[in-house]
Amino acid sequence: MINFKANEDILPLSEFRSNLAGYITQTRETGRPVIVTQNGRTAGVFVNASTWDEIQEKLDKLETYEDLLVAEGEADRDEVYTAEEVERMMEKHIAKHAAKQKKVAV
Repeated sequence: MINFKANEDILPLSEFRSNLAGYITQTRETGRPVIVTQNGRTAGVFVNASTWDEIQEKLDKLETYEDLLVAEGEADRDEVYTAEEVERMMEKHIAKHAAKQKKVAV
């Protein structure tokens, strides 16, 4: 989980801009994000590179897990095909596409 300290890690854009190098160091050393505000509203979140990489890895795992849940549901509903069925469907699709291309070429 990513933690932050409200009194240290939430700041206006002007302050962030004026001490960017310091905040880069801060995020690297603490692992905490810096939340940047503009006109009193959150405008962005600045995180260090390793935190970003961790977030991306977790998202990839989550997407894989979601795909597995979808596949499991399809299998439970018997919405699966054999390799031979997939091959026949692909051949039919390719033949249909080739016939359209011939009509366009004429």
